[in-house]
Amino acid sequence: MKRVTRDRWLTPAEADKYNAVRAEIEAEKPEISARIRQRMAEQRKADATQFGGQTVGQRIRAAREALGASQVNVATAAGISPSYLSQLEQDERDPALSIAARLARALQISLDDLASGAA
Repeated sequence: MKRVTRDRWLTPAEADKYNAVRAEIEAEKPEISARIRQRMAEQRKADATQFGGQTVGQRIRAAREALGASQVNVATAAGISPSYLSQLEQDERDPALSIAARLARALQISLDDLASGAA
């Protein structure tokens, strides 16, 4: 049984209900995370379109394609996983500064070019 407060423990029925709710939450987490990442990607693309520029993901993909490199090659050179690079290119995630610097180095462009599209 799980302790709720200092003075009260869950009954077996309450513990079963608690565990069922926790299991349901855990089962739904991946889907919820995917929907959030998709909405964030759509918002980034909308913002970039509104201001006439490219998203960070679009700049990463353009630089990679200009090099003629695969996602696997660039990801390996930057020390990240290919799936993470794919998420970056699809604007599902934003890179941390340290990862952006490693990506810029792997893509042979400046960090300024990667971040803003202009040196």
